[in-house]
Amino acid sequence: MEITFEKLAEVIFKDIIPKLENNIGVAVFCKERAKFEGWLKVELCESLLKHFPTLIIIPEKDRIDITFDDWAIELKTINTNYRYEDVKNKHRPITKNIQGILEDIEKLRSTDYTNKAILFVVFPATHNHKNWQMHLRKISGSLKDIRYREFKFKNKVPGVIYFGLV
Repeated sequence: MEITFEKLAEVIFKDIIPKLENNIGVAVFCKERAKFEGWLKVELCESLLKHFPTLIIIPEKDRIDITFDDWAIELKTINTNYRYEDVKNKHRPITKNIQGILEDIEKLRSTDYTNKAILFVVFPATHNHKNWQMHLRKISGSLKDIRYREFKFKNKVPGVIYFGLV
């Protein structure tokens, strides 16, 4: 069975969003503006195997976060410096996070995988946040397609999950 970008986006949003919304540990990371990429990799593997039980997933192959069949997926968690109630104020330069995403997109382009994608969670933020939109335009311009869903962590802090086709 061929796994399409659309099918992967559907699985990711259906399975990962409830995990982001209901995991109290991830809410602690969010409140502290701490990254949780390792957790996200493990949860993505579980979701993929739940929906595609015969997949052979290889994490960290060729320095790519998740690979299976003809797919290569990079993951990122983007902690913004946007002010939100009940979230520790830290002066994190978001430009380094954006540069990391753009570098991952370029890295994926240079691979021989047929299908390449990037999955990233931005927090605290909403999709329409004015400052975030400026960064998102840079990222979107490097992708063939991008999908997103907004959600709220267990502590009601807003986040957005994006899935982009390279």
